[in-house]
Order: sequence, then structure tokens, then C-alpha cells
Amino acid sequence: MGFDQVVQFTSEALILCVILSLPAVLVSSIVGLAVAFFQAVTSLQDQSISQGIKLLCVTVVVLLAAPWGASTLLTYTERLFEAMFK
Repeated sequence: MGFDQVVQFTSEALILCVILSLPAVLVSSIVGLAVAFFQAVTSLQDQSISQGIKLLCVTVVVLLAAPWGASTLLTYTERLFEAMFK
């Protein structure tokens, strides 16, 4: 495996990390914004409400996205091993 392939696989790995973490980050951002708006409207200042709801929502999203993420990561790993041991 040459230098060009190492750079290509490294950049693909970094992009893959961003793509695989995107569902959890988006849900956390959207839920956090919605809860912050709700807390501002109702004048609730407890931080544990926001953290608890975000934790629950992100856990559900991670469980739902796990098969997709695992298959994507497995495909990348197979391509990497094929290039290494070719």
C-alpha cells in the first residue's frame, strides 16, 4: 500500500467518523434547542431536565442507527484490509 492510498484511507476514515456521529449530534442539537425554548417559555431553570431528555433521545437514536453505522464501518474495514493485504 502506497502513500497515496494511506492518505486516501485516512481521509475516508475521518469523513466516516463525522458521518457516523452526525445522527446523534443532530438529534442532541435539535432536542437541546427545543428544550431550551420550552424552558425559556416556562421559566424553568433546572439543567437536569435538558440533560436527561437529550440523553434519552440520543440513546434511542444511537440504538436505531447502530445497524447502519456498523455496516458502513464494516464495509470500510473490508476495503482497508483488502488494500493492505493485496
